[in-house]
Amino acid sequence: MRPTPRGLRRIKAKTVMSGTRKRSFNKRRYNNYEGEVAMKGNMEMNANPKDIFLGVSDLAEMATSRIINERIEKNEECFHDTFGIYVQFNIWKEYINNNFSNLKQMQLASHRGFLFDVEDRSFLEYNIHSTHISIELVGSKSFNQKYRNLLTNEFEVVTNRIEWVYGADGHSIEVPVLHDRMPVEEMYPFLEGRTLAQYYDEFMMSSASILLLIGPPGTGKTTFIRGLLRHCDISAMVSYDANILEKDFVFASFIEGDKAILVLEDADMFLKSRQDGNTMMHKFLNVGDGLVTTRNKKLIFSTNLPSIRDIDPALVRPGRCYDIISFRELSQNEAEKLAKKAGVNLKGQKMQWTISDVFFEQNTNTTKPISQKVGFI
Repeated sequence: MRPTPRGLRRIKAKTVMSGTRKRSFNKRRYNNYEGEVAMKGNMEMNANPKDIFLGVSDLAEMATSRIINERIEKNEECFHDTFGIYVQFNIWKEYINNNFSNLKQMQLASHRGFLFDVEDRSFLEYNIHSTHISIELVGSKSFNQKYRNLLTNEFEVVTNRIEWVYGADGHSIEVPVLHDRMPVEEMYPFLEGRTLAQYYDEFMMSSASILLLIGPPGTGKTTFIRGLLRHCDISAMVSYDANILEKDFVFASFIEGDKAILVLEDADMFLKSRQDGNTMMHKFLNVGDGLVTTRNKKLIFSTNLPSIRDIDPALVRPGRCYDIISFRELSQNEAEKLAKKAGVNLKGQKMQWTISDVFFEQNTNTTKPISQKVGFI
C-alpha cells in the first residue's frame, strides 16, 4: 500500500447555501504516484509536467496536447499564430500535398485537418470555411515564421473580419471583408474636399465614438464602412436583430473583445427618440459616451431615415457624435466621373444616379478593371 503523500488532506463534504438552493460537494482524494503534491489551504501546487493529466474531447486534441506537453517537458518555448487566407479547398489540398510532404497529415473531418512536424514538436491546424481557410500555427518560433511566410506569400491574407452575431444565445460567425468591393473617391463627392483616407484617419483618431451615415439605399454606405475597415486594418461586429441587441452580452462582448467597431446597419428603429419608445438608445449612449465607454471603440449607424430630426438628439450631441454624413445620389457629371474610374460607359442621361446604378453598368459593360488607390486595394 502506497503511503499517503505528505501534506495530503481529505476534503470533507460540505454543504453551502446559495440563495435558497443547496449544493453538495463530493469527497475527493488527490493521489500522485510520480511526485509529491501538497494540497494546502491555499491550494498551492508544486508539480512537474508529468503531474499534469490532460482531459481531451477528441483525437485531434489528444495529439496537439501531447505535442504541447512534450515542449513543456523539454523546457522549450511554445508560440501561437493565427491568420486566414483566401483559397479554395481543392487548391489548398493540392498545395499541401505538393509542398508539405515533410509534414504528417491528419484529416479528421471534411472541414478540418492538421499538419505535424514531429521532430520539431510543432503543428499547423487548418479549418475550411465557405469563403476562406483559417490557419493556426503552434510550436517553435522558427516553425511559425516559416509557414506563415510560405502561406502569406502564396495566398491573399484575410486582414479584416466581420463578426455577425445572429443568435440570442450569443452564437456568431466571422466572415472576411471582401477586398474587391472597396470604395473610391469618386463615390463620395460630398466629403468637402477630404479624401477617404483623411476622413477615416480623422474619425479613428478623434475622441468622439459615434458616426452616423444617413441616406437612401444604393448610395454607398456599406461600401464606405468596408473601406474604413480595410484602410485602418481593423475588424467589426454587426447584428441586425433588435431582440439580440436588447441583450447586454452583445455590448459586453464588443467592449471586451478585439473588434474596434460595432456596426448597426439599417438602424432606423434603433435611432428613434426614447420618447417614442426606443428602449435601446440608453445602451448606445452608455457605450458611446457613458460609464462603460472604452477608448478606441467606435459605433457606426447606417440608416435610411430621411432626416436627423427623427433621431434621438442625445446620440448626435457634439463630442459624442463625430459626424453625420448625408449620402446622396450622384449627378450626371459625378456619375460620369465614377464611371470613368470604373471603366464603364453610362447609357443615357439621368438627373440622379445611385452608385448601384453605376456599378450595374460596370457589371454589364466593363471595358477595364477599376483602378483603386493604395490603401483600398
